[in-house]
Amino acid sequence: MTVPLKATALCFTALVAVLLQEPRPVPQSAIPEFGRDTVLVWQSENQGEKNKFVVRIAEFLPSRFIEWENETTQGTVFMSSKAVMSARIFVNSRLFEGGVDTRGKDATTLWLSQKAFSELQANGRAKLAIDSIDCWVSVEGEDSLTVEVNREVRSLPVVKTRDERGSERWLLNSVDNPLVVKHAIRKYTQTLTSITTDRANTLRWIKGKKLTNPR
Repeated sequence: MTVPLKATALCFTALVAVLLQEPRPVPQSAIPEFGRDTVLVWQSENQGEKNKFVVRIAEFLPSRFIEWENETTQGTVFMSSKAVMSARIFVNSRLFEGGVDTRGKDATTLWLSQKAFSELQANGRAKLAIDSIDCWVSVEGEDSLTVEVNREVRSLPVVKTRDERGSERWLLNSVDNPLVVKHAIRKYTQTLTSITTDRANTLRWIKGKKLTNPR
């Protein structure tokens, strides 16, 4: 059977219209629930040199207890429940001492405290002590970051911030989990690339008595 030329033209026109439509935005995924055995992987880059930084969570709430490793060393960091909830002190690297179990009694690292993040959401800025220097952190907007979650690529919602010293930090848009998923300053960047929450027994160094009594 021969298809009429007019019908063919109409079908072609409709097909072109569909192809020319703007692609629909990919919906953001819910932030996965963190807990014991969650594994987080960041990739850092500094003047062309790339390195991985791995964190495994032993306790997420109410306190935060993690083990970490990079290409050359490893250690553990404990953050008290008070710090997780309300600390105004944030440190970038001071708590990551190779071969040492460190304690952030009044400070957090990798995560802002819930109170600090809530203030950012409510007021658009918050004053924090970052690496012992007081400075204002301001919200620059919301965005998303593509991360591999349990081996599937997802787009996670983030809040973009910048402090007075020029550091840009992207935080998961969650008051319960304001994780720094991206940190950029000058030529240095560190970006979260992977989250794994569906595997058991991932911890390597936090075991036995250390797991049950980290304080």
